Parts: sequence; structure tokens; C-alpha cells
Amino acid sequence: MQKIEKLESFKEVLRRQVPRIVGEPIPMKTYEIAHPKSCGNPWIGAYSKYGLWYKFYEGEQNDYDKIVALSFESDSYFMNYESFFVWKSISDGDFRFIVAKNLEGDVVGSVGLINHGTIVQLGLYYVTEEYRHSGIGSKIFNEILKNMKGKTLIFHSMSHIATKCSRFGFNQECEQWKFFEYTVENGSGFENLLAIPSAEIKKLSELTESQLMELVEYDFNVCKIRRKEWIEKWLASVFSDTFVSFDGKGNINGYGNMREVAGGYVRRILVGPLYANNFQIASSILYKLLKKFYNIDKDFEWDPDIYAIYRRSAYFIVPLANNQMISLLEKLKGTGIIHKNRLFFQTRSTRELPTPEFEKIFAVSDLHLSYI
Repeated sequence: MQKIEKLESFKEVLRRQVPRIVGEPIPMKTYEIAHPKSCGNPWIGAYSKYGLWYKFYEGEQNDYDKIVALSFESDSYFMNYESFFVWKSISDGDFRFIVAKNLEGDVVGSVGLINHGTIVQLGLYYVTEEYRHSGIGSKIFNEILKNMKGKTLIFHSMSHIATKCSRFGFNQECEQWKFFEYTVENGSGFENLLAIPSAEIKKLSELTESQLMELVEYDFNVCKIRRKEWIEKWLASVFSDTFVSFDGKGNINGYGNMREVAGGYVRRILVGPLYANNFQIASSILYKLLKKFYNIDKDFEWDPDIYAIYRRSAYFIVPLANNQMISLLEKLKGTGIIHKNRLFFQTRSTRELPTPEFEKIFAVSDLHLSYI
């Protein structure tokens, strides 16, 4: 018969358990947390309301590159990797780019600021999808708005968050300043655009010094702010073309810019700004901007031209106040398709802005840091 070992009594086992004295609390050590949730200094490290830790940094080129890639993948932003250096050179030191990074060093949000002289513009605002609605965007805004008290600020907000801008002092709702994104997909009506065959249209690089100054003045008369540096550097940046139109007396009556922005193997085409005194001039400038993508004699069935305008999409950010542009897009469309984005840009500012001549503004530039 197998001998069974006698077990300890229950009282003996219970005597060794915590708490040692029945009825007394378990002894614990108390620690003080220096930066509790939602109350940290963001430059040391702060938490969002969902407990996501992040830290602010002055952004560099590699941070900007990540924002360009992320914003294209999630929201189809119209940005270029090369633009960071251009923005810094335009602002002459009045440019800031702040990014938020998590514990792993991944960029999770950004905002930028550039001085247009009398007006300071906020842009490059982006928060990655998994960090949205956590409060990071508000903290980034508050950080970049430090020392901006008393200045005229402008922000081209997306329509679904425009009402939230008032908490940061952007109380002026500019009713006319609404901009809609249109896409002309596989537009086959390129040849219909040449409205004034005899029009004199020059590339920006071909202008004389006096003509360049006249362009600065024309731009000022249309948008009501003077931006010589922007015209000389932004409109001449890589992956873009700018054409200027002249009337019979040699006076400028319009100009336009086309840039190929990042995203996809074949870069997307963004047309803007497109300023012109009338519909015919705008149509002729658009013809010159897109002509490089229309080469039927080099397009073959066995070797198709993937860069042809009738095989790709052209994007336009159009002010609501200019109804002529829709007719121009219809001309370009031909047998293609026109799409209109549901969301739109709604401009908010801290003070009343000078009213541009919207009847001459057929399309605006990338609004992430461009005025219009």
C-alpha cells in the first residue's frame, strides 16, 4: 500500500500569504509621476488624450519627405519632395516646419508657417490616420502659433474641420474663399483649348527684368499681396512650367503654372495658379501648359505614351467665385470624365483679408503653403 505524504494545514499556508495580518492592507510603495497624462510639456514629451506619447521637433528635409509620402497615400495631397528647400528660400528665415514624432521616431503629424509679408500663412497641416482625434493636431497648432499675437494669419482649412479653427483665433470666415478640387480624367479635348492662336505667350525663363517686375505687379493686382520671391522661386521650381501671356501692346493679361506633383509612377498634373483677364486668355495659357503632354506623332499602339494628357488626370483647385473655369474644364474634358471632390478648402483668418479679383482667378496653386 502506497504511503501518502501528509499535507500542510490550511492555517499554515494562509499564515504565509500577503497580507501577513488579516484585515490589514497590502503594503505598497508610492511614486510621484512628474508628467501626468495630458499635462506634459510637449518639448519634454506629452500624451494625447488616448495615451499616445509624442514629441515636437523642428522638421528637416527627411521629415518633410515622410509627410509628402504619408499625405499622398491617405489624403492625396498635392506636394513635392523638392518644395521644402524652395519654401525655406522664399521665406528668408520666416519659415517654420514642426513635426510630432512618437517613441519610435515615426512622424505622426506636422504643421508649417511662412511669412508672405503682411500676411502669415499656416499650412502643411497633417496628422496620420491612427493619431487623428487624439488632440495632437491642436497641440501642434498651439505650438506654432506662439509669438504670432497681433499678426494677420490665414489658414486654408479643409471644409470638415473649418469650424474648429475659431478656437485658435481664426474667427474670420471668408465666404468667397472656397476652393473646390476638380479632376479631368483622360481629357481628350486638348485641341479645343487654343482660343487665341496669335497670342504672345512666353515661358517665365524668357522674361526680361522689366517684364518680370510687370508680372509681380499683375499678380499683386489680382491677389492683393506682393510676392516677388514667390514668383521668382516657386513658379520656377523643378517639375513645373510657367507661361505668361501678353496683349497686342505688350502688357501682361494672364499667367499660369503647371507642376507635376509626387505620387505614383506617373506624376500627377496640378494646374494653378491660372490667372487671366478673360476666358479666352485662360484657355490659351492652359493650352501652352499642357502642350508638352500632347504628342500624337510619338504615341503608338505598340508603344503607348503613358504621359499623354488623354491617358492621365489633370487636377485643378477652382475658386467657387469663378464660374467660368467649369466651362474651360468642359472644353478640356472632351470624351473624358470630370470629378469634383466632396471636401473643399475653406479659408479662415484672424483678420479681414483684402479681396482678390476672383473673376480673374481660374485656378489656384497648391494651398498647403501658397496664398492663392
